Amino acid sequence: MTRSKAVSAGLALVASSILVLGMGGSASASGLNVSVNQSWGVATFYPDGDWLYVTDKSADGYSVQAKIERWQKIASDTWDWRDHRTGCYDTTSIGQPGTGISTCNYDLTENDTVRVCIVRSKAGTHNGNWVCSSSTKA
Repeated sequence: MTRSKAVSAGLALVASSILVLGMGGSASASGLNVSVNQSWGVATFYPDGDWLYVTDKSADGYSVQAKIERWQKIASDTWDWRDHRTGCYDTTSIGQPGTGISTCNYDLTENDTVRVCIVRSKAGTHNGNWVCSSSTKA
């Protein structure tokens, strides 16, 4: 290989290394943690890692269900909150052995506008309306 071809090959290798290293940054959440805290339960969404924590705070026979809603376009000029990830439950109750926090790990699209909502439920039936947090970025 001639010296000029070796230099050209070396420069190409350096340039491709710079591109690969420059693109290797990890994604990170841009939003703040948001919570819904009621006398009967609490749910907190942590954008860093897309974790949803749910706690049942009342020994009333109801479980606490949490979900993530996403702000999305539903028509040409209409936006609304829509269910994005559902099914995160905590069926423990305060005062019972093993009381803890249930966790759900989601993989959400970075920078989507989301919020967390909770409701009490029993045997698949909601008791009351969903209560939602302010919005944040995933």
